[in-house]
Amino acid sequence: MTAAGDLIADRYRVRRPLAPGRWEHVWLGGDERSGRTVVLKRCDLPEDLTPQQYDAVRLWVPREARAFARIRHRNVIRTLDVLLDGDASWIVMEYVPSRSLLDVINEDGARTPGRTAAIGLDLLSALTAAWRADVLHLDVKPSNVLIADDGRVVLTDFGPAGSRTGVAALAGAGIIFGTPNFVAPERLHGGGADERCDLWSLGATLHHAVEGRAPYEQPLTAGALHRAGPLAPVLLGLLRPDPAERMPAAEVRARLRRIAPAARRARALRAGTAVAAAVAVVAVGATAFDSRPSVPVPSASAAVAPPSGYGWWIDSGGFRVATPTGWRPARSADGLAFTAPGGQPVLAVTRWTTPGDLVPALVAAEQQIRLPGYRRLRIGPTTEPPGAVWEYTFQDPYAGSVRALRQIITVGGRSYRVDWRAPAADWAGGLPALLTVLSTVGPAPGD
Repeated sequence: MTAAGDLIADRYRVRRPLAPGRWEHVWLGGDERSGRTVVLKRCDLPEDLTPQQYDAVRLWVPREARAFARIRHRNVIRTLDVLLDGDASWIVMEYVPSRSLLDVINEDGARTPGRTAAIGLDLLSALTAAWRADVLHLDVKPSNVLIADDGRVVLTDFGPAGSRTGVAALAGAGIIFGTPNFVAPERLHGGGADERCDLWSLGATLHHAVEGRAPYEQPLTAGALHRAGPLAPVLLGLLRPDPAERMPAAEVRARLRRIAPAARRARALRAGTAVAAAVAVVAVGATAFDSRPSVPVPSASAAVAPPSGYGWWIDSGGFRVATPTGWRPARSADGLAFTAPGGQPVLAVTRWTTPGDLVPALVAAEQQIRLPGYRRLRIGPTTEPPGAVWEYTFQDPYAGSVRALRQIITVGGRSYRVDWRAPAADWAGGLPALLTVLSTVGPAPGD
């Protein structure tokens, strides 16, 4: 029985359990030689195996794990070591701070079609790398997909056997592993295993991600899809019971690429990962936004009419701003936030109460952020309107290259902070709206 503090193979110290499973127990551990945090997977065998089955699995687990270790891909969990310690087989893997896709779905809800397509592209890339190494996964499902804190999608938990030889050997011993609703139907009916089995499981996983539930065992129909939208043809193509009719990987990849850009334009806060949330929070003012659209109330009594196509919004903090009609409003902890209908650009307006000179304050704020691919464009004073500006770019895990601006404006003796974020490719197109916003921020009438 493994317990915290145990030393495996005189090298790996067990810290705490991560997740129990039918075939193994998974622990967080430490490599006492390198100091590296690792995942330790003890491959336990079910008690109901016959002696022949026990010998087959006992033989193939370490052999197949070494085959998995040959795969080198950013979307595949890395196997670091394979070893025997007493009667137990252990696989040592990299530790990826993350949540499983299943946890993301259960905690945050079903994913959008665009975000699901982006996840699908990463998983297909991972599976393709495995196939090139002559390895099948055969258990793709949401709980085996990690959404890492750095935004990476990682496929983990390859089964006891993944090579065609290993799969055939276990099948010959009467062992067919997999998870109901995620294992390809031909495997349940005694058919062989090839890449098309992984494609079916990929389709079932994407179905769960976008619909919020696994597909039923009967053949899927278009009428059973309620949220998939443009992803529906891909799901229908992947979940065909006859593997000969299943959508091939090349077509899946091409279709997903056409759908995924919608996810790259979506707010990172909706992606369901902690690093993505941090990117969005920093870019729009280091504040978490309430997504309810009814919190701020537009003003119909402003003395001056707003620009054409804009409406006045008044904050309880005593300021107002004109924003484009149709942008979705929300309230931040200390001001207003707005999102364009397509998910970008994102705007936040708050009071600026930080004491001292503006430019040093922005430099201090810059020193606190940690954004992938961060590059400063400028920090300096402005004269029209008076204040200061900080402009930069960074790489968002889902939106790609993003350009952001934080501008401090002083009007009527008070200062306000405007944060604006948009995909770098769309920056120029959003400048007219940004300039309008900047020109209309100021004290509320009568304040």
